[in-house]
Amino acid sequence: MAVTTIAYTEHEKCGDVPLTLEIAREIPDGESIPIISYILEAALAQVWQKIMDQPGSYVMTIEEFAVFNFFQSRFANNEKARSARERYWDNTSA
Repeated sequence: MAVTTIAYTEHEKCGDVPLTLEIAREIPDGESIPIISYILEAALAQVWQKIMDQPGSYVMTIEEFAVFNFFQSRFANNEKARSARERYWDNTSA
């Protein structure tokens, strides 16, 4: 238990969400690995909170969008999520 807690704390400090996301995509069932799930769920919660705080105006960063997109099936019929994705693409430079 202590090792797991230390691992979570170290990953939180590193904030290496992009690497965690890459691992989750590359390893079969990678998102079911507890540390990966923990990091990505925490990142998603932060992004969703920002969207909920500014539902008509918040524009996700590229890293936030990558996490949000990874979990897109959770938000399939959610209008706020659809609008957030649309704002992201509307504000992405070509």
